Amino acid sequence: MHGGDIYRNRVRLDYSVSLNPLGAPEEVRRALEGSLERLGEYPDPAQDAVRFAISGLERIPAERIIAGNGASELLMAAVRAIAPRRVLLFEPGYTGYAHALHAANCEICTLTLAEGSGFALTAEALAEMDRVRPDVVLIGDPVNPTGRNQEDGLLSALIDRAGQIGCSVILDESFFLLSDKAAREEDVAHRLPENGDHLLLLRSLTKVLAMPGIRMGYLISSERRIREIRAQLPEWNLPVTAEEAICAGCEVLARGAYLSRTRETIRTERAFLSDLLASAGCGVFAGETCFLLFTGPAGLGEALLKKGILIRDCNDFTGLRPGFFRIAVRGHADNLLFAEAFREVMHEF
Repeated sequence: MHGGDIYRNRVRLDYSVSLNPLGAPEEVRRALEGSLERLGEYPDPAQDAVRFAISGLERIPAERIIAGNGASELLMAAVRAIAPRRVLLFEPGYTGYAHALHAANCEICTLTLAEGSGFALTAEALAEMDRVRPDVVLIGDPVNPTGRNQEDGLLSALIDRAGQIGCSVILDESFFLLSDKAAREEDVAHRLPENGDHLLLLRSLTKVLAMPGIRMGYLISSERRIREIRAQLPEWNLPVTAEEAICAGCEVLARGAYLSRTRETIRTERAFLSDLLASAGCGVFAGETCFLLFTGPAGLGEALLKKGILIRDCNDFTGLRPGFFRIAVRGHADNLLFAEAFREVMHEF
């Protein structure tokens, strides 16, 4: 079950979905309103304006980019294009990966990472890849639900080794632009192999622009791989609303100020929430993006929901036991309300 189930619960504050705590930029809201003037037009099936906008943001050729109706659509299209027989996942990881892989009838191999190391990727992952010999490795940076960025040296070694054994890597960076690591990394170009098709970078604009109701994502790979993935998508996979929002959003992100304020807010509010959880005796994992994984008493989710606060119960993540929860990093006003309700609830346990 994903977070964000506001349709079957009475929710005042949704801490189960992780988005930019600053909210949607006003420029993107205005672009969405303006897109209604285009309701009588078909979208551009070639995505020229959209891919040009993403190209300017990421500083890579537009031919290496494809946009999608959310990162989830592109993940499923990429899996269909590669048609792997065997895929390696590192657990705990995003539950949507298995959905995409089951739809393609893949054999799924898993390596469950150690809780004692904060579920961090280790050299054991490289050994497992050599042992399993998968056609695809699917990995997150940062990881959902732990919130950890991958260690650069190990991630690079994994990508390089995958290329040597003929394995593709789908690197899910849906939360990357909201992470600490993104503030240190200039662009994605240094990761992309000069020759070869084995690395696919998947990014979400839905989360960084705080607009989950408008599905926006993009994938970066080789020109040949992009053509293959394009063939797995509908001719018009982006509505005009998403076209306009992506173009406006890329302009906002490229200017830098919005992202800088976003990352500073996330760091400050994440520390506030982490201290709150730890002071109540919860086990908090050191996250580096806009959500926190922690352990707490059984029944915490139900108790908070009675107060209108929805958090993500993580017992459906492979490798996590009951009592694991994930909460979003929201703005300070919301976090103060959360803190008040959380302290009240914790007195009941």
